[in-house]
Amino acid sequence: MALTGWLVLARYVTALRSNREPCPFQHPWREVGWAIAACVAVLIVGQVYQRGWLLPTGNFRPVAESLNHCIIFSPFFFLLFFRKQPLTTAWIPDNRIALRLATGIGLALAAITVYLIVRPDNPPIFAVLLSIIHPKNLPMAVQVLLEDVAIAILLVRFRAAIGLHASVLLVACLFAAGHIPAMLTESTPWSEFAHLILDAGIAAAAITVLYRSADISWFWCVHYAMDMMQFQTI
Repeated sequence: MALTGWLVLARYVTALRSNREPCPFQHPWREVGWAIAACVAVLIVGQVYQRGWLLPTGNFRPVAESLNHCIIFSPFFFLLFFRKQPLTTAWIPDNRIALRLATGIGLALAAITVYLIVRPDNPPIFAVLLSIIHPKNLPMAVQVLLEDVAIAILLVRFRAAIGLHASVLLVACLFAAGHIPAMLTESTPWSEFAHLILDAGIAAAAITVLYRSADISWFWCVHYAMDMMQFQTI
């Protein structure tokens, strides 16, 4: 619903539309290689985190966990720095940020409202919203934002090398597969792995719309809100 909402809004609000410039990469496959290397580095640092070798949480868990997520995903930002590539190649906007975030928040609120209405227990929306914006959830918000940055970096580079449709499918599958290490660590039943196919399909639809916007700011709001819905037991 939120994805459709953005498409409708973008049709009438021209400021939300993408102003993508032609791909700036002279050697797309070289950039794909660097992006894959960044993915591998993220997985390695993630394993370091799983073993408790990053920042201790202590009494400052939300801040420390957020910093840990930044460390885990830092290879992607090192990639942008060392390759001297602008943030726009990660679909981090440099204009109309307030409008973009406001659009994302509005779409997230609409999606949350519809989700809660169709739930059998119909929990109170204000209680859910307070739970979502609670400071304790800062690590989740940071993690989701960094995941979206990673998706954008991969898609932009694969798009330059293999075209749009193949890159959407590939990145969607990579996104779904990214959950496998955590599922193995948590001894998730094998039957649950079938859900990754559905995850890949949803990711492909989301990435297609995200490509049209070339902007992760609004999408981050929706992505975070929907991820938080799975924890609502009010």
